[in-house]
Amino acid sequence: MSTLGTVFYSLVLLFGYLVAPATLVWGWVRWAKQRPRLWTISSTLSFVGFLLASVSALFALWIILYAEGGGFQHTLGNPSYTPNYSLFFRWMQRGEVLSLLAVAFALGGVFQRSSTRWQAPLSAVGTLAFWLIATTWP
Repeated sequence: MSTLGTVFYSLVLLFGYLVAPATLVWGWVRWAKQRPRLWTISSTLSFVGFLLASVSALFALWIILYAEGGGFQHTLGNPSYTPNYSLFFRWMQRGEVLSLLAVAFALGGVFQRSSTRWQAPLSAVGTLAFWLIATTWP
């Protein structure tokens, strides 16, 4: 792998595993302390983006727990059967779509001050990075 590829992959790992969880927690704490009194279009878009990023992260956590519980195995007691990869990749696509929608909404909300102005795009890009890692892990 080239140096540029290594740097890019390292940044994706950083966003997927460190930035996303940190900004999600930080954003919910900040939103709980500074709930908007007046819901403008910008603050609503930012909050919807942040909410979609949170749903995407919870969906990722659920998929991890489902996989750990043997949910993708359809062996029926026979070790010659293969895991259900089609179900796994369909769910990965849904997670990516949730994150892409979160990015779109979050970017619409960065133009005015709100409680989740910067947490929304950072967490949305972080969850998108997680889904990219999950589907392309070497």
